[in-house]
Amino acid sequence: MSDFLELLQEWFGGLNLPSLERIGESMDPVAWTLVALLTGGVLLGIFFSLSTRRAFLMPDDTEATPNVLLARLKQDPTRLSPVAIISRLGAEATLELLEYGDQIQTKEWRYQWSGVREELLRLLGQQNAFGPTYALARYYGSADPQEPDTIRIRRTVLVHKLGQRRYLEPNADGQSAHLRIRGHSAEVEGDLGFEGETLWLTADEPAPPTEGPLIEMEPIEFSTLNDAELRLHIRRTPMVGGGFKLDLQKRRKMWVVVDEQVEWVS
Repeated sequence: MSDFLELLQEWFGGLNLPSLERIGESMDPVAWTLVALLTGGVLLGIFFSLSTRRAFLMPDDTEATPNVLLARLKQDPTRLSPVAIISRLGAEATLELLEYGDQIQTKEWRYQWSGVREELLRLLGQQNAFGPTYALARYYGSADPQEPDTIRIRRTVLVHKLGQRRYLEPNADGQSAHLRIRGHSAEVEGDLGFEGETLWLTADEPAPPTEGPLIEMEPIEFSTLNDAELRLHIRRTPMVGGGFKLDLQKRRKMWVVVDEQVEWVS
């Protein structure tokens, strides 16, 4: 050990390094300023490195806790994009958000929620996996394979367009909305959960006049046993409404909407 210390002394001595006193005497104010700035920069870098590391590991951070993120999305559904919502929450928590969002009726919420909801349903419908499919089927209220396919398809479309409440506001005169279903003569009639009067008709059967908003479903068209198409018309007033074509697929015995097209708007 002593030999090593002697070697170091000889080496440093050979370098002829100035002493600290001589270095201090030779420095002017500019040099001292540069040293102070360098020291401050090093300390600031160490501080930010430690603080950033701690922030990423905080258990209460929004991105680290799905429950906290879900709670904040229930306050503001536009906090994240729909893609980020599904990727960070997963299908089950996204289903909870969908169910919650359909129950809130304030104008501000509905204005924010409408676009987010449509995109969430579209993204879930594109994922051909059991988790998203099962979550969608439960949201549509059509997960029971014992029910006739036609009932489940119509309920799925109704929830897809109106939300889980399946409710359309009355018109300015207070006339409530009606649901008119045109089906094949052999089609099984059933409860779709519509909040209002429901009338089942055959394809060519004349319909009684209605004064309030009207929702009309056309006959279901099957291209295969697992692919169906259904057209839906929504008339909020005689002059205001729209027509929609929805494509559905049967995945793991459950029907989900995989595409929607607007055919006309008035």
